[in-house]
Amino acid sequence: MPDLTPTRLLLEAGVRENRWAGFSLAAFSVHSLFTLHGGCVSDPSDSVPWYSAGKPVTALGVLSFLTQTPQLASTSLQTTFPELASSYFGGLNLTDVLTHRTGLRFPNLPVHSPAKEIFAILAKAEPRDFSLLPRQAAYDPRGGWWLLGQWLARQTQIPWEDFLCQKILKPGGAANMFFASLSRFSSVSMVEKKAGHWTSVPPSFGPGSGLCGSATDLARLYHALTMSGLGPQSPVPFLSQLAYEKFTRRWREGEFDATFGHMVDFGLGVILDSNRYGSTTVPYGFGTLSSPTTFGHGGARSSIAFADPEKNLAVALCLIGLAPENIHQPRMRTLLDQLRSDLA
Repeated sequence: MPDLTPTRLLLEAGVRENRWAGFSLAAFSVHSLFTLHGGCVSDPSDSVPWYSAGKPVTALGVLSFLTQTPQLASTSLQTTFPELASSYFGGLNLTDVLTHRTGLRFPNLPVHSPAKEIFAILAKAEPRDFSLLPRQAAYDPRGGWWLLGQWLARQTQIPWEDFLCQKILKPGGAANMFFASLSRFSSVSMVEKKAGHWTSVPPSFGPGSGLCGSATDLARLYHALTMSGLGPQSPVPFLSQLAYEKFTRRWREGEFDATFGHMVDFGLGVILDSNRYGSTTVPYGFGTLSSPTTFGHGGARSSIAFADPEKNLAVALCLIGLAPENIHQPRMRTLLDQLRSDLA
């Protein structure tokens, strides 16, 4: 039986030394579940904010719907959204958004503003507004992902949150996960250090950064993906093999990402192992020892969730305590490398 003591000691040292206020970790290794928690996370079932580590859930929802309508992946967005007619954004398609090849980026899009106002922002946006070129590779934190939620709602005629819960989270074994709203947040709030003290951070919302839940549930969802899309209580796959192959294919390969400042490969809404471009420098990677087929996504300065099919591994780790990128990337890399060593 693997001994996670070294990983636990690293995580507890971070709390003791005030480098993060708490942590929640879950890992499925060869079908066995291992969990660790501490600090302000008092129970492994506590819900934590995953930020952009939840983006793949939205991508999976889109791919699930596209199974019956694959032609929509390359159809211009203005076909679904007349609000974007004749605009630069309206000429893009779902694949452009899912691979972050829009040449646009909206880090501060007010996702709780009226939809009419947000569409107006998107409709007038041009790559030059962000010092980018048309369809240049540049990670977009919010804009395209807000639009994916709207796309799901219009295509399915139900709220995007309900669709993702019914089609992805529940059958994937993550029924207790949810997207934050003005009336429901994670039980453990994210914090950031200000003047030497941990201060609560306002919750994040939307299909690109609002996912909340336990590390166990998110790791279980990734584990289900490695099990041909079969959740623990799902008699049929929640994702077809073709959709899974599209999800994890290298649609964007060897391209420099203008937001990350590094080469990063993408599937459809998911980051793929990019250690070939620098295992100790690639942002939001999955550890220096990840297999080439590893896929997942990080959450801003705090979390990571991924599956490494070659090593029968699925992991979700959230550190409660935002840190600058130059501190967060090495701390997460160190933790993941130790975890992999413990589980080997």
